[in-house]
Amino acid sequence: MEKKRRAKGSGYLFVVGGPGASGSSAISEALSNHFGLRRIYAGSLFRAAIQKKGYKEIEDFYKRSNMDELFKLDMEVDRFLLEESKKGNLLIESKIFAGILHIKDIPATVTIWLDASLHVRTLRHLNKLELTSFWSKIVEYIKIRRNLRKRRTIDRKRYMKLYGLDYNNPKGYNDIVIDSSKMNKEETFNLILKKIKDGRYLEKQE
Repeated sequence: MEKKRRAKGSGYLFVVGGPGASGSSAISEALSNHFGLRRIYAGSLFRAAIQKKGYKEIEDFYKRSNMDELFKLDMEVDRFLLEESKKGNLLIESKIFAGILHIKDIPATVTIWLDASLHVRTLRHLNKLELTSFWSKIVEYIKIRRNLRKRRTIDRKRYMKLYGLDYNNPKGYNDIVIDSSKMNKEETFNLILKKIKDGRYLEKQE
């Protein structure tokens, strides 16, 4: 059965997701600039919501809040994204929004999932810190790796509980799934553009 497509004249809707440090933010920015799309980052909406509640970081919120509070914020952000998705020429960066669209049978122009190995994602995060001490790098590597693994475990549980979606099976609800572990940003971006062209995702909406 052919996937339901977004109506002609409704404007493009791109959705990009991926676990922490997968490169989804860099690719989202590149795609939004390339195609002239307004970009919404679900992570910033979530962070703003938890800061209003007095939490400084997401990790702090995970430690001190209960699951009901977490689910409530998730649903608030997702409701906002659903309303925004009705508007044209938009890119939404979200770990789970492609899955939500799949469940609700709401078409997007294209949904993209980026992933990378835990080791690579840890190194990418670590390199942003620009540390010079060897031992400080080791300590931070262990800390970052632990936090990334923990966050992915929490995300899988919450998305399964909220929507019945398997966070570890992105091929079930994304058009394009890429492991960027052995690619840089430019290579990943060019591959995505090729897959969008080969899949004729833009043509099918025009």
